[in-house]
Amino acid sequence: MRTLHPVNGLFGKDVVVEDTGERRARVEDVIFDRETRRVAALLVGGGLLGGRRFVRWGEILGLGDVIVVRGGTEFPRLKEDPELSGLHKNSHTITGTDVIHAGEKIGRVSDIFVDDSGTIAGYEVSRGLLGDLRGRRFLPVEQVEAAGKDAILSRISDLPPVGETVRRAGG
Repeated sequence: MRTLHPVNGLFGKDVVVEDTGERRARVEDVIFDRETRRVAALLVGGGLLGGRRFVRWGEILGLGDVIVVRGGTEFPRLKEDPELSGLHKNSHTITGTDVIHAGEKIGRVSDIFVDDSGTIAGYEVSRGLLGDLRGRRFLPVEQVEAAGKDAILSRISDLPPVGETVRRAGG
């Protein structure tokens, strides 16, 4: 079973280096690669770092109360990496994006779930205050027809509950 992590839960977490136990930074943002549907890196700040720096997703060893990265992990400045800088520059906020099925709005993205490899597993969908009383829903990435800055088009309208999906995945 794979573990699913809500992306919004990453913000503000401390980043600790494995071999020293030193807190080096705090997560400020996430950089997605839309083509691969994966998290490319975490933007970090705080500590002794200063400026916009990042840690690539592949350097992460553990996700929990804190994020543990490999010993010797570098925290380069974002502007020093053209690939990540470009991904960040062309990014947009996904939270709040409309989810549409067959021309009907069925909710808005309230969070994104990724697995341990950083691959997007799906989206948490809010159906408004009253709809959320019965629980938020989960849109698996396999059921996404298209995803853009203005909307996510879903192949299905009957979305399973988030809690049920995350438990089934082992999260």
